[in-house]
Amino acid sequence: MSKRMIIFLSTLIVGGALLCTSVSVLVLMTLSDDRSVTLNSTHNSSGLHIKQLNTASRLDWDLNLHTRISRPWASPLPPAVLPENATLLTSESLPARKEYIPEVGNGHLATVVQSDAIFMNGLYNGANFSSHRARIPSTAGYSINSTTPAHVSRRYSLDLARGIFTESYTAPGVEISLRTYAHRQLTLVLVTELVMSRDDVTTNVSVEVDLNPGPASDDVEFDNDTMGVVHGRTREAEYPEISPQTSFYILKSATLAGTVVMTTGVKSETFLSLTVIDVNKELVLTEFDLAQKYFQDGELLERHVSKWTNVWQRGRIDVTGDMAIARLNYACLYYILSSLPFNGGREEWPFVGLSPGGLAHGSADMDYLGHVFWDQDTWMFPPIALLHPDIGRTIVSTRSRTLPTAKLAAQRTGYDGARYPWESAFTGFETCPAEQYGEMELHIIGDVSMMIRQYWQLTRDRETMADRSGAEIVWETAKFWASRATRNVSDGTFSILNIMPPDEFHYPVNDSVYTNTIAAINLRFANEMAKEFGKAENATWTEIADKLRLLYDPDLDYHPEYEGFTNSVYTKQADVVLLGYPLMADMDRSTRENDLVIYEKTTPIRSSPAMSWGMFLLGWLELGNETKAEELFNRTVINAQEPFLVWSEYADGDGATNFLTGMGGYLQMVMFGYGGCRIHDDRLTFNPILLPGTSRVKFTGLDYRGVSFALEYSEKSLTLTQTSIDKGRSGLEAKFVEDDKWEKLTTGQAISKNRQSFDLRTRE
Repeated sequence: MSKRMIIFLSTLIVGGALLCTSVSVLVLMTLSDDRSVTLNSTHNSSGLHIKQLNTASRLDWDLNLHTRISRPWASPLPPAVLPENATLLTSESLPARKEYIPEVGNGHLATVVQSDAIFMNGLYNGANFSSHRARIPSTAGYSINSTTPAHVSRRYSLDLARGIFTESYTAPGVEISLRTYAHRQLTLVLVTELVMSRDDVTTNVSVEVDLNPGPASDDVEFDNDTMGVVHGRTREAEYPEISPQTSFYILKSATLAGTVVMTTGVKSETFLSLTVIDVNKELVLTEFDLAQKYFQDGELLERHVSKWTNVWQRGRIDVTGDMAIARLNYACLYYILSSLPFNGGREEWPFVGLSPGGLAHGSADMDYLGHVFWDQDTWMFPPIALLHPDIGRTIVSTRSRTLPTAKLAAQRTGYDGARYPWESAFTGFETCPAEQYGEMELHIIGDVSMMIRQYWQLTRDRETMADRSGAEIVWETAKFWASRATRNVSDGTFSILNIMPPDEFHYPVNDSVYTNTIAAINLRFANEMAKEFGKAENATWTEIADKLRLLYDPDLDYHPEYEGFTNSVYTKQADVVLLGYPLMADMDRSTRENDLVIYEKTTPIRSSPAMSWGMFLLGWLELGNETKAEELFNRTVINAQEPFLVWSEYADGDGATNFLTGMGGYLQMVMFGYGGCRIHDDRLTFNPILLPGTSRVKFTGLDYRGVSFALEYSEKSLTLTQTSIDKGRSGLEAKFVEDDKWEKLTTGQAISKNRQSFDLRTRE
C-alpha cells in the first residue's frame, strides 16, 4: 500500500556548530508488509516506527532529539563485474599514517573516509596564489566506536569494483557494517549506511557511532536558508574580477552519531545518512528526495554500483598470474576515476580538472592545494582517454573552460595567444604560490596542446575540436610560442629563453630540449588543424618549428637537458627521457639508450616523484631490455602504500598524498610500456609484452575513433577482438608483423595470432 507523509528531518551540523533545525521535506513513501521504512521507535498514525536519538555529548553538539531514517531490512550487495579477490582491499586496522587512508569520490564530491573534510569540485578559497580547495567540515566522516556484542572481529575494506568503503564487525550470528560511498548516479550525494543483522531477534545489537566534523572551517561560512538547506560561501575569491566568492548549499539528514540500537523483533535493519552539496539549491533538494526514495525502494546502493559496473565493463585492465599487479591496476584506475565525473559534468558547474592528490585532497598548504598542473594533461589523461574517451573529453573540456582566461593571461604578460598557468584552480589564472614556477615553467602550454593532439589522434572528434575550442586552444598556444621564441641573429635559429624545464632543480635556463620539442609539436599541430578546418597555414609557425634549437651532443650522443647542462648535476625527474615517449621525437637508437643511461644516473632514486621511473621503463622496453624494465617496474610500485594502495609522491612515503600523477604514470607504464601502445596520426601500434610475473594480460574497452576493441595476450599468443562500432564510424583493420598485410576485423569475431607487434587503423 502506498502512502504519502511528511518526514521531519532535523539538524545539519557543520563545523561543530548547530546551524539549523526542523528540516521539513516532502517524501513519497512506498510501504509494504516486508519493506516498511522505519523512522522512529513508536508507532504513529501511519504505522511507521519512530526511533529517537540523543546526539553523543562527546561531539559537543546540541542534545536535542533528532529523527533517524531507517528500514527493517538490508539490501544485498549488488554483484560486481570484477574479481573480488583482486578488488576487495582489506585490513584489520587502518594505516598508522593517516595519509594512506582511502577515499570515496564521484568527481563532484570526495572525502577521505573518517576524515573531517568534504571537498567539492570547483570549490576553492583564497586570493590568487593562496587559492586552495575549500574544506567543508565533514558530515559523513563516520566510524564505529564500540559495539554490542563486544567480542567481535573487525575488518576495513575498500571495494574497488563497487566504489564503497566498509567498516565491518562480525560475531556469531551478528554482522554490523558501516558503508560509505559517493553516489555515482546522484552525484551530489554522499551516502553512509549502517547495516545491522542478527540470526536471533532476541540478541541485543547496538553500536556507538562517532562523527568527525573537525574544527570550524577557515574556508567557508554558513547561514540558514529555507527547507533546512544551509547556505555556504567561500570566504575569499580567487580573482574577484573573474569570479566572486562561491555560494553553495548543503542538506543533510539526521546524524548517525551516538547510540544506534536495533529495533525489537527485526533480523536486519539499515540506517541512512545523506549529505547533499551543490551550487544549485533546487538540485540539492531534488537529489535529497531521490536518494531517500531509492533507499526506501532498495535501489540506492544498486544504482550506485550499476554506474561503477558500467564503467568497468567499458574499460579496464585485467591480469592473471600476479594478484598484487591485478590489484594495483584496478586501484590506480579506481582512484583516478573517483576524481572524475562519469556524466561529463554540467554546464552550470563544470568539472575543473584533476589535481595531483585528487578531489579528496588539496586543503590549505597540503597536496598541491588541489590545483591542476601538467599532471592532468601529461600523466593522467592518456590511459583514461584510451579506455574511456568520453571521460577523456571531459578532461579536455577543463582546458576549453579556461581558454578565455589563458588568453587574458598572455595579453597581461605581453604575449600573443593563450598562456595556460603552471597551476590553476577555479578561474584559470595562475595560482602557484611560488612565483618562479608560474613565471618560467612554460612547458605546460605545450602539454595542454599535446593532450588535445592525443585526443584528436584517438577520436577524430570534430565537434570538440571545432565547437568546443579544441582547435582554438591549439592555435592560441601556437601564437604564444611564436611570440615567446627569440630569433638568434647569428644563425637564424630560434630559442626559448629563461624558462624552467620539467626538471625543476634548474632555472632559469635556455633551450630546454623538452620545452622546445613540445613547442615545435604544438606549432606543427596548429597548422595541421588549420588545414583540417579550412584555415590558412601559418608560415611563421612552420619556420619556428623547423628552426627551434633542439640540443644534441654528438660526442656523447645524447640530448643535453638545456644550454650549458653537465651530466654531473642532479635532475629532479623524467625530463629528457620524455622525448622518446610521449613526444616520440625522432632519434637514433643509440641516442635513446644514452639518454636513458645518463639521466637515470642524475635522477635521485628516493626523491624522484613516482611517475618518473615508468618513463625510463618505457624506453628500455622500446630497446628490448626487459630485465632493466623489470628493475624499474619494481622501483615504481613501492610508492603504492598498503593496505589500500594509496600512492605517495616519493618512494620514502612522503610528498603528496593519493598521488594520482604517479598512478597515471604507472598506468602508462602498463598500457604504453608493457602493452606497447603508441598513438600516431594515422594508426595505433602495439608491441605487447607480459608484465613481470603475469601469465596473461587483457585490455578491455580500448577505444580508437569510435571503435572499441579488446586485446588479450599471453607469453605465446594474442587475441584481438573488435567489440563495438559507434554509429557513423568505420571498423578496424590490423596488420601483424608476421603477416605484413592488412586484415579486416569483424565485430564479435576474435583474431588469434602468435604474440607479436601489430598496427591498427580504421577503414576510412
